[in-house]
Amino acid sequence: MKRKFVYIGAGILILGYLIIKLITLPPLVKPARLVEIPENATAYQVAKILKEKGIIKSIAWFLFLTNRYRVQNKLKAGVYEFSGRTPLKKVISKIVRGDVILVKVTIPEGSTIKDVAEILRKKGLISDENKFIEYAKKKKMEGFLFPDTYFFPHNVSIEGITATMWVRFKEVYKELTGEEVNEENFDKVKRIITIASIVEKEAIYPKERKIIAGIILNRLRKNLPIQSCATVEYALGCHKARLTEKDLKIKSPYNTYLYRGLPPTPICNPGKISIKAALNPENTDYLYFLSMGNGRNYFSKTYKQHIRAKKLYFSPDEKSKKDTGFSQ
Repeated sequence: MKRKFVYIGAGILILGYLIIKLITLPPLVKPARLVEIPENATAYQVAKILKEKGIIKSIAWFLFLTNRYRVQNKLKAGVYEFSGRTPLKKVISKIVRGDVILVKVTIPEGSTIKDVAEILRKKGLISDENKFIEYAKKKKMEGFLFPDTYFFPHNVSIEGITATMWVRFKEVYKELTGEEVNEENFDKVKRIITIASIVEKEAIYPKERKIIAGIILNRLRKNLPIQSCATVEYALGCHKARLTEKDLKIKSPYNTYLYRGLPPTPICNPGKISIKAALNPENTDYLYFLSMGNGRNYFSKTYKQHIRAKKLYFSPDEKSKKDTGFSQ
């Protein structure tokens, strides 16, 4: 009888062990699967994603272990690859190390080459912002690094990054115009993108972007200086809440208060809406626009109307409002 109880006890222990092994046995991931962990995701959100993707079996076990090893706030964003059976501890360790296969990078509309370089450095894709800026400027890439979301491998080169963004630009341009970008039409493309880049920096709302694109063309046709504050800021290399008279006199080909015509290159990398505006500007008699301080612009046909608008919407005491209109 005693031996019988021993056998039963051993059987229970073996069964319990097998049940635990079965419960904790990692799922079989075949073929290899990519999983994206978003920025600032909580441990619970990460566990839920992994469970839904079939990488782990239990959200509770994941939370228990991340809490036990105090790594719940150290889970890094990125795209991870899993295959076969990966033990839970190794899944957690991989995400804590940031052992990603691809790095997700989002470039906002209106970013300059300098902005792109800073974003890439923060994502760990480049170590030296100046090298990226130097290369991109040498290749005259301002305006053609299309703002979008990209997935880059960790060991990607500067050449690889810029080539990918340039290809994406050409895809979008063809989508909007039906034209391939090539040497024959590049001057026309550059002119459109330069206008689009000014529009991107001067307007928020789609309809206003088309009007501002039209104003730029109206002023070019009349041989009037464009007088865009955004181009002056590009010349200065920084954004300012309000430009001074000294700023407006900076000697740079990008200062469209001093020099007629378009600046030598785009002043940022415009998004699809601004490119559409430059391709399809609204036909109006407007020659001036002025920020009303609320994201909207006031449009004028004559200089007299523009000056009246400045008195209404802009005064030296209101530091938050900037005269972003074209004025003489």
